[in-house]
Amino acid sequence: MLTRRPHVAGSEANAEAAAYVLSTLTSYNIPSHIASYNTALTYPVSRSLVLTRPSPDPPIKFSLQQEVYEGDPYADVANEVQPTYHAYAKSGTAVGPVVYVNYGRVEDYATLKEMGVNVSGNVVLARYGEIYRGDIVENAYEEGAIGVLIFTDRKDYGGGGADVKWFPDDKWMPPSGVQVGSVYNGAGDPTTPGWPSTEGCERLSDEEVERAGDVPLIPSLPISWADGDAIVRSIGGQVASDDWQGGKDAPVYRVGPGPGIVNLTYNASASSIGLPDDHLLSFKYQSYYLQKSERIENVVGIIEGAEEPDRFVILGNHRDAWTFGAVDPNSGTACLLEIGSTEWVEENRQMLASRVVAYLNVDSAVGGAGFRASATPQLDELLIQAAKQIGRLGGAGSDYSAFVQHIGVPAADISFGEVASIWGLLALELADNEILPFDYLPYARELQRSVESLKDEVVNRGITLVPLLKSIKELETAATKINEERKIYAPSKHNDYGSTSFPGIDDALEKAKNLNTADSWNSVQHEIWRVARVITQASLCLKGKLT
Repeated sequence: MLTRRPHVAGSEANAEAAAYVLSTLTSYNIPSHIASYNTALTYPVSRSLVLTRPSPDPPIKFSLQQEVYEGDPYADVANEVQPTYHAYAKSGTAVGPVVYVNYGRVEDYATLKEMGVNVSGNVVLARYGEIYRGDIVENAYEEGAIGVLIFTDRKDYGGGGADVKWFPDDKWMPPSGVQVGSVYNGAGDPTTPGWPSTEGCERLSDEEVERAGDVPLIPSLPISWADGDAIVRSIGGQVASDDWQGGKDAPVYRVGPGPGIVNLTYNASASSIGLPDDHLLSFKYQSYYLQKSERIENVVGIIEGAEEPDRFVILGNHRDAWTFGAVDPNSGTACLLEIGSTEWVEENRQMLASRVVAYLNVDSAVGGAGFRASATPQLDELLIQAAKQIGRLGGAGSDYSAFVQHIGVPAADISFGEVASIWGLLALELADNEILPFDYLPYARELQRSVESLKDEVVNRGITLVPLLKSIKELETAATKINEERKIYAPSKHNDYGSTSFPGIDDALEKAKNLNTADSWNSVQHEIWRVARVITQASLCLKGKLT
């Protein structure tokens, strides 16, 4: 039922899935209800992508279609799948030469600058992986790019070896496969940052949303590795380094911009960006989006405890999917039918911040051969012990970010075949123990490791790490108590998928290395002092002392 039809957020099919989840929970005699929100969502209306090549080669107008394989049991509902797109992408047109930027990370642009390649005024071609797609678009914008194409490289998603097979014959993504997703760098509804998207609520205008800085300001489009190959072949200039190259049978990756050794020319009208007509890639992405309020549903079921019923252990999984969602998220939904979302967190922020013990998230319970789990450090030992009890371990931005980064709740994200068992064990341990099984020593050790990684970055800059080291020592000494508001882990500004212990310090470092001014390096020292003060306050809280 959950994966019978494509069920993107805001769709009729997703509402039907919500009704199924509610019915299932109710059949278990679990008191349940639906919490609805009216959120600003985006859907594609039209898209086109054209690569113009020099005579005699004709232009390539890409179909932007994912092929349906013979015997596909879902072929009859394939027309319900949204066209490939980036949610919240900027509507507009970008026309310019292509520059290949590897994964589109800050360090990739630094490499291009060392090679003398400028991306300003150009369309960048990046491959999925390493960082969040929204950061790929944001980093490109900050470097002056006017548009972004992101392709799913066979090196990362197409398998390897002499006898490569793709879906449906193997797990690897086929040549026409496209990875879709959001390029919004925030959480929840961008028109209601920090408050729930309820009926008739206050909303930001389009201009205010753009000024907030979390939505993209240049257009972007996801493409397949087959289409990516065609564009890569058209790029000339310097040959990219080995770690920038593609997988088996891929063309040689060059960085551009402009025509290359294959004698290709980019040809399109260039009046809007002031480039000669014989020098262009035409990237016509007409993304006129239906930007309107759509109804989404959270299904909430509550098993009330006999003692301390006002404290919560939350098991969560998002139900909506970009397509059918057989792995992400509905293998997780099937393990335990319960939902956590940013809008629900925002509506219940004060209550959750004071009452939630932990948030346990599962998106992909199956989808790979091994066990994968991540957690804030105080849950490390509990997670290890629960996994040992299962005893059969095998050989993705997620929902829990709202709980960790918005209200500081301990969180774990889990994925493997026996996930329902380990998920339940964790919940029981957290719900039934008279003393919560949190261990804060791993927190101190993880922070110590993070400081060690900073030393090389600030050496010879007149920056001292003494306040950080001192505060971490205090935390290690005090790490025998619990119940501190923990908001240390957060994404870096340049990588929402990555997690760093000191996001403020890391972002200040990136800026300082780029600007290399006295003020920028002073900002690094300021961030070190600021984080040290927070850790000291945490230590005092664990000791039970007033600050």
